[in-house]
Amino acid sequence: MVRTQPSAADQLLLQLAAERGTEVSGRQLERWRAQPRPLLPANSRTFLGQPTGGSTSTADPALVDLVVWLGQHSRPGADPLYLALSAFGAGLPVPEGTVREAFARQVVRFADRITARLGPAPEHGDIQEWVSDQADEVAQEGAHRLTGVNRRIRVIDKQLRQLPALAELWQFAADFDPAGACAEPLDNTGLLFHGLTAAVGGPGGIDPEVIARMARSQAGRGAPQYTAHLLETDPRDPLVAVRTMPTHQLPGLPVDSFMNHFVSVAREAPLERLQAGWTAAGEMAVWARSLCCAVEAEIESEQPGEASREWALGQFFGISRMYLIKGLAEPSPTAGQQALTALELVFSFDAINSVLATTDADGHETMLRLAPPFLLKLAAVNVPSGTASVHPSPTAS
Repeated sequence: MVRTQPSAADQLLLQLAAERGTEVSGRQLERWRAQPRPLLPANSRTFLGQPTGGSTSTADPALVDLVVWLGQHSRPGADPLYLALSAFGAGLPVPEGTVREAFARQVVRFADRITARLGPAPEHGDIQEWVSDQADEVAQEGAHRLTGVNRRIRVIDKQLRQLPALAELWQFAADFDPAGACAEPLDNTGLLFHGLTAAVGGPGGIDPEVIARMARSQAGRGAPQYTAHLLETDPRDPLVAVRTMPTHQLPGLPVDSFMNHFVSVAREAPLERLQAGWTAAGEMAVWARSLCCAVEAEIESEQPGEASREWALGQFFGISRMYLIKGLAEPSPTAGQQALTALELVFSFDAINSVLATTDADGHETMLRLAPPFLLKLAAVNVPSGTASVHPSPTAS
């Protein structure tokens, strides 16, 4: 089949890519623009009008970076939506529809695996009963995502508790959660079961008492945990920020399933939020390993510093603890895992921000001080001044 020569605009793209050391063909440009999920936007067109008629295309120099990136990373048989995720994460102008489809596909696949195993959801039945028959087997497939405190974390926890220099900080924690463990922490089986139930059933599939037990599981047996303490003593609904109905529905799931919320994030969240979530998800494992190494070095020197304090506050408040556990559990996330984690981060922080923006300026500032650095962009939000705080300051005496 005779192919037409690349347009003048495409020839310019090919030339500029070659000047950067990447040889790309006109056929590759066609393939990357192929519908329905193009990786490369079309050249902009200008319609000349009468009497000349016709149109002319113009290469956007900003597309050169994307063409070069695709030329360096595309391989025969490579999944185009995984390429789209990585290129988008690198800040390149992948078409928006392709980006959203790439993020949404991860949730759809996860939901399909679950609903295929569980069967039809009961219209008025118990979500936990629906999940329980197959929960163990299904949960094992996602065990890398839902896990308890690993041995390295437990060792560091124990060593930090033995350092006299941190005694005042531990006393501060115990003052706010004097009982230490009002609810029994969940074991790994319980974490897997309830985590899956929450993912499938949404807010209606998990009780505050179970969330408290999850928080205590992350902190470690007998350790003070402020989040768990609030859940056990505060009568307010801890899930109020996520009780709105998602705008997108996946077949076979309860209407307020968190899977539906995650798909809604993929379809509707501002692209800059998706990119911030992708970046944060990719940095999580690096941060977790670095924090462990830094704390271990401070323990070895018997001089606990900022890393040890960050660790201890994360254990008590829980803001960073779950990400520490997750980062160590997924040291090298796949593109699909990173995308799903990104959606979880955007959803959870948008929910937190929506509450703090209207009720709790001091609480928002506390969150910014306690959140790991890779989450700061997601946590940023404008908070009205003069609102009351319901959270203790980590520097309180």
